[in-house]
Amino acid sequence: MHRLPSRQRAIATTVVLAALSVGACTDSATKARADSLSAALALASAERDSLQGLMQGASADKDRALVQVVEASRFADEVDAELRQVRGLTSKVAVNTSDESGKTEAAAAQKDILDRLKQMRQRLNARQAQVRALLDTLKTMRADSTAAASLLADLNARLQQRDKEIAVFQEEIRSLRTQNAQLTAEKAVLTDTVKAMDVRENRVFYTVGARRQLLNDGVVMEEGGSRGLLIVKLGKTLVPARTLDEGRFTRADRREVLTIPLPRSDRAYRIVSRHDVGLIEVAKKEKDGSFRGESLRITDPAKFWGPSRYLIIVEK
Repeated sequence: MHRLPSRQRAIATTVVLAALSVGACTDSATKARADSLSAALALASAERDSLQGLMQGASADKDRALVQVVEASRFADEVDAELRQVRGLTSKVAVNTSDESGKTEAAAAQKDILDRLKQMRQRLNARQAQVRALLDTLKTMRADSTAAASLLADLNARLQQRDKEIAVFQEEIRSLRTQNAQLTAEKAVLTDTVKAMDVRENRVFYTVGARRQLLNDGVVMEEGGSRGLLIVKLGKTLVPARTLDEGRFTRADRREVLTIPLPRSDRAYRIVSRHDVGLIEVAKKEKDGSFRGESLRITDPAKFWGPSRYLIIVEK
């Protein structure tokens, strides 16, 4: 029987563990990257919504500023009308200086004109300040609106790119899941293979029987000896047969079966196969290597089964 080297079993086990480790690591890393992109997409979406809100607010401010500009224009029209009224009062200012009542009326008209002009100048100054502020606001709004539109365009481009990257990573994750399923199936096959290799490597066989029984079963054969009187050969030695039938043996696992029972404790036995009798414990050992007892116990399975997987014990 051919023995599978321990190194092949170790290599197969390493391949299983490495394949599972790589698949798990790759899957975890890709999921982490997809989660990160999803978070970035959510943040970018929030930024886009915020910018859109700012633009809407700026548009409302712009509308209010335009309303104020229209009001300022109306105010300018009102000022023109008042100025026209003031011009109509100038005729009341030029009167005969000898006429006291005319002087009084002219003075009153002058004071009224001056008061109206003062009020108009104050209102004009206030309106001019408002218009300048509105112009500055409109310029800022135009600049902010342009910047916001540029930011929104850039943000939309980034969001589209993130969408594409997320789609790619989702596809990678689906592919990794498929690969993991394949790895799981391969791992199961490799595990079964390793188990089968392990069982085969540690599988051993033993048999205990009388000389004639072992010869009839084809487990042993006779070698050597010399021919004596008549046709009888003397000094024949039992050795394992060149071809062994596993069906003639008891199957065992060398890691589990450390004790082998002996049929009769009142008989002596010896090992026919190449196993070292020094690696067993029995009730009694003889100098010629034979032994007695109810069973034998193997003290070092690895060394004991090293020479052969087939243990043959003959009853003397």
